[in-house]
Amino acid sequence: MSLLDQCDKKNIHNRNIDISTYSWDADHVLVVGELKEQRYVGFINGFGEQITPGVYHHMRIELLIDTGTKTIEDVVVTLPRVPRGDCPAMATSLDRIKGMDITRGFSSRIRKMVGGNKGCVHLNTLLLAMAPAAVQGAWINIAWLREEPVRPDPQTGSHLVDSCWAWRKDGPLVAELGIKVDK
Repeated sequence: MSLLDQCDKKNIHNRNIDISTYSWDADHVLVVGELKEQRYVGFINGFGEQITPGVYHHMRIELLIDTGTKTIEDVVVTLPRVPRGDCPAMATSLDRIKGMDITRGFSSRIRKMVGGNKGCVHLNTLLLAMAPAAVQGAWINIAWLREEPVRPDPQTGSHLVDSCWAWRKDGPLVAELGIKVDK
């Protein structure tokens, strides 16, 4: 029996992250991510403020990605709903990621660059969820626009090695694709 089946099912909070990828042109995709958080109950927070139910975080990040290099060419952040008066200052916090490549080490570079008090934990959470979706969307755009199947390049596919069980270096997928594994 699942834990949810054993719960009284009073939903008090929900966080949804939605990520969509759009074909921009033959060399680019637009990746749009939205994070929405909603409270379903009211309460008094640690500052003594009465908190009412409703959406309290609604944030959107749009990334224009070069499909060949996985480079972030542009970023637009919009904050339709935030809980605090100083939160809108974070709308420009991700401007520094323009020009970054979504490659191995991206997550740690983001945490160093805009983590902690240099950024917004909610925007960073959304951005880090968007990165693998951007890579997947770039591959789909390339494959969709080509007229013949394209086998993965053994050199460029190496960043997937050991990213999960299916892509383990000693597994059948890596061997079948002939991906070169660094020793």
